[in-house]
Amino acid sequence: MRGIDLDSFSQHCGAIRLDDRSRRCKVSGVVARLRFVVVIVLFFIVGNTSLLSQQVSDRYAQIPGDSLSITSIDFETIRNLKELEMVPWEILAAFGKQELGIDPMLISTIDFTSGLPSLNGLEFGIVIRTKAPVDIAQLNGRLFSDMTRAPKNQNMKVRSLNDAPAKVVQLEPLTVMVGSEGTLRRMLAGKVQTSKTIELIGKSKYPFRSITAIEPLRPIIEGALADASGAIPPQFLSDLQVVADELSYIQTESSVGLSAEVVLKLGARDKDSIERLVISLERLRKNGLVFAEAMVKQQIQNDRQMTPEVKTAALQYVQRMKGFLATADLWNVVGDEIVMDGRVAYSVPTIGVLVGLLLPAVQAAREAARRMSSQNNMKQIMLAMLNHESAFKQFPARATRDADGKPLLSWRVKILPFLEENGLYQEFHQDEPWDSEHNIKLLERMPAVYKHPSYVGPEGHTVYLVPYQKGNVWTSAKPQIRNITDGTSNTIACFETNDEHAVPWSKPDDIDLDQDDIFDFFRFGASNVGMFDGSVRAIAPSIDPVVLKAMMTSAGGEVVQLP
Repeated sequence: MRGIDLDSFSQHCGAIRLDDRSRRCKVSGVVARLRFVVVIVLFFIVGNTSLLSQQVSDRYAQIPGDSLSITSIDFETIRNLKELEMVPWEILAAFGKQELGIDPMLISTIDFTSGLPSLNGLEFGIVIRTKAPVDIAQLNGRLFSDMTRAPKNQNMKVRSLNDAPAKVVQLEPLTVMVGSEGTLRRMLAGKVQTSKTIELIGKSKYPFRSITAIEPLRPIIEGALADASGAIPPQFLSDLQVVADELSYIQTESSVGLSAEVVLKLGARDKDSIERLVISLERLRKNGLVFAEAMVKQQIQNDRQMTPEVKTAALQYVQRMKGFLATADLWNVVGDEIVMDGRVAYSVPTIGVLVGLLLPAVQAAREAARRMSSQNNMKQIMLAMLNHESAFKQFPARATRDADGKPLLSWRVKILPFLEENGLYQEFHQDEPWDSEHNIKLLERMPAVYKHPSYVGPEGHTVYLVPYQKGNVWTSAKPQIRNITDGTSNTIACFETNDEHAVPWSKPDDIDLDQDDIFDFFRFGASNVGMFDGSVRAIAPSIDPVVLKAMMTSAGGEVVQLP
């Protein structure tokens, strides 16, 4: 892979770059394209393991040394397991050919790398090695664009996934790469990179192995812990902070089958860190078991469908499990690693306990990352509002109305032209309500900017609402900047609610502060808010109610000390 013309690759990628609308494809489209990855995992469990004997630098030559996580799968070992001999490999192979257009039985190994998201979205790459030549020109046209070649490198074949920001690149008959444009450029640079994570995963002999570096995530985890400090029980917080500070990496190794072995390794920064980690993990286990026992007991006691006899038995089991988990050897310390090793029957509950103990921090970290993505959505929304104000000398009315004053469509529809969605805007019948026979069909085509990354609920619903009340600028037929006398940087224009209060995106439905308690609308940890000056900030439910009320008014005259 050395000597590749990156300028040529860049020029080629630019020529086939997906437009903005494709990048913001609907969730259903993304799911359809992710079938490619699912097929790889489910139907490519074949190949040979000769690559295990290669040098680490050869096997992982295309993997960036600063990868956030790396996952490797060697499929011949898995396929040859006696316990899996009844798996219908022939049927899976035929189905794989039907879905992809290439014989999946040719796959030898897959190495997956991911990095922190960039401005262009997720950063990931997959290196697929085969035991016989393949040609990406044969890939199914339903999933991939037509094949083209780089203008300055005719040996480079490139295809794009339809409606998804990922490409397939091939330079050698036995190697195919899939990934985001930025990661592919780095993978094709021809520079052999190494790192501690690559060395560790390269030494493993298990057919399935994965490693995640904590250092790149540390600022996100620490920020998430700070944001979620009010939601995490205090007896966990300090020890979770120690775990966040002292962990260097998390590595998982496993065989496959009914007697599979699973090994989980928590790598510390150094030998001093390992002592602090063990102490904190023991405390987390003790406090976590007490906390979990209390919660489970409460659920059992409150279950009206359980008979007294079943409740008694369930409580006895909970007590027995707590005793087992409180005294079980969950880990061993080996050098600067905490190692959890065992067969599935024992390792699953063991690892489950640790995962349960770390879940608040992991969930908080994920929520923080999603909150950052949501902030980008909010910034686009606020920019569209400001562009609307610039074009029409007013912000969009909270609802468009008919001649009788009946609300028809939401402000979210009104700003579509400023979100590069003018085509969708033109399809709405502006003189009909959002749920008319025609307009209701457009609900499923909600732009991606209105989709919160953490939202779980009906399609076509959004959590981006505006807060209105008597005297608020949003109750005006012509909301104008001059009416925001409290200052645009001090006044909330848009609020990110929890999933419970999501509304159909085209429906003129928002937060009525005269009827609703705004604190009922907060998301876990914090909610993003867009200010009338276009800035976006996160505010926690612990905010002073007086300050929050002042931020909701547009001409209240309050002196606001922003959090």
